[in-house]
Amino acid sequence: MKKLTLLAGTLIFSLTSLNGCAVTPPPMQTSTQTEKLAVQPIHNPPQVIYRIDKNRYLTLEDYSNCDDGSIYYHNDNKKIKTKLWFLSKGTMNYKGKFIWAAKNDSILAIPLVSGDNDACGDSLRGCAYSILSASIDGGKKFSDIKFGAINSSSSKNYIIVVTDDAIYFKSNLYPSTDKYAINSNGEFYNVRQAWIQDEFYKGMLKLGVPEDVLVKENPMGYYDRRLTNKYHYTDAQVDALGIKAGILFDKYNDSPHTETLPDIKKNNEASNQFSCNAAMVPSQLTNQG
Repeated sequence: MKKLTLLAGTLIFSLTSLNGCAVTPPPMQTSTQTEKLAVQPIHNPPQVIYRIDKNRYLTLEDYSNCDDGSIYYHNDNKKIKTKLWFLSKGTMNYKGKFIWAAKNDSILAIPLVSGDNDACGDSLRGCAYSILSASIDGGKKFSDIKFGAINSSSSKNYIIVVTDDAIYFKSNLYPSTDKYAINSNGEFYNVRQAWIQDEFYKGMLKLGVPEDVLVKENPMGYYDRRLTNKYHYTDAQVDALGIKAGILFDKYNDSPHTETLPDIKKNNEASNQFSCNAAMVPSQLTNQG
């Protein structure tokens, strides 16, 4: 069986703190040791980093600089405040356009992109892709949708559009648009890839391949060993089927792309990029002593 293996990175952060230690002198003595004060983080006032409309927006909070805060979704009319992500760096690294056209508070999404100078072993994406973390249940559970930006600079080529029933990705380097819709299980799936898989599956059946040999969820997926053991295919027949399968897959994979970005009428108050006002971030206090 030919298999497609997907690697999911694990994002690990380590937080450390430095605690000051003061020694209490004995009674009636004067301490000559200077007490060292621990550096206390400066949490600046919340600031709006993305506005959806008059009542809905995203804020950066609990931060000392634009890259180390938490990001929250707000709907003032419904008194909703939902934490989307605990470290803002990945989102602020996204430099493309981001259009939040969803009206439903259940649909939440935020891009996570590696910096230009991050190590190639970055566990976020392994130097191959970036992530859109998306939720359809108001933030109780998030799923990762991969897209092709390899770093902050390459993300400038992208437009991401979030609607109530789908999420769209478009790079100006390629003619295609990737559409991710929501299936009956409440999961995002690539609409075009699902179509290719379905057409390939039906095409293989027309070639006379037994249904229990095919793997519908996996493009180009079928069990070679079952063809040999159960249906007594010779090695030559298996090889010939492999050639036909490749031609069939290319037929649909190379077909014209039909997905396009939705025609969104932009609200005048709405943002199309994430923005952090560095002027609201004062310098850290220095310790005395």
